[in-house]
Amino acid sequence: MWIVRMEHSPLRALLYLAPYQLNAVFTLTFMTPLYKSRAFEVWAPFIARLIFGLQFLVGALFKIVGHAGEVAQSAAVGIPLPEVAVWLAFIFELVAGVCLIIGYRTRDVAFILALYVLLLALLFYRHVSDPMVMGMFISHLGFIAGLLYVSVYGAKDIAVQKD
Repeated sequence: MWIVRMEHSPLRALLYLAPYQLNAVFTLTFMTPLYKSRAFEVWAPFIARLIFGLQFLVGALFKIVGHAGEVAQSAAVGIPLPEVAVWLAFIFELVAGVCLIIGYRTRDVAFILALYVLLLALLFYRHVSDPMVMGMFISHLGFIAGLLYVSVYGAKDIAVQKD
């Protein structure tokens, strides 16, 4: 007499694979036309620039709201004239963030920002023996990678000045 074991039955395999099949069907049906569309090519670079720009604008805001803390942290890592450095960083992040969002000189701004973020990573997150600091350093590298990508491909369609 044959006994059908549940772990080897085709029904079990079908039930196990069904979510993956549905995911593949969803991806092929909806996602492929989305990311291959002209609208996606127009809007995705703008949304990416908007996210990058907002990060710099929030950083600039923190330099005002938490000014004393920013100055103290800058002094702690050995930046000369930390008060001046924080004000210069505020102006730079404000202008660069706006330039990224509106798409003005995007390639130049993104490249300079990539160098700036690398400098910040090397100054503020150089003690990589601490896992938290290492994570922050690695996240800055990802940010630099995105900025380098923007510096190569520019603002694309939605911009004050197309690159």
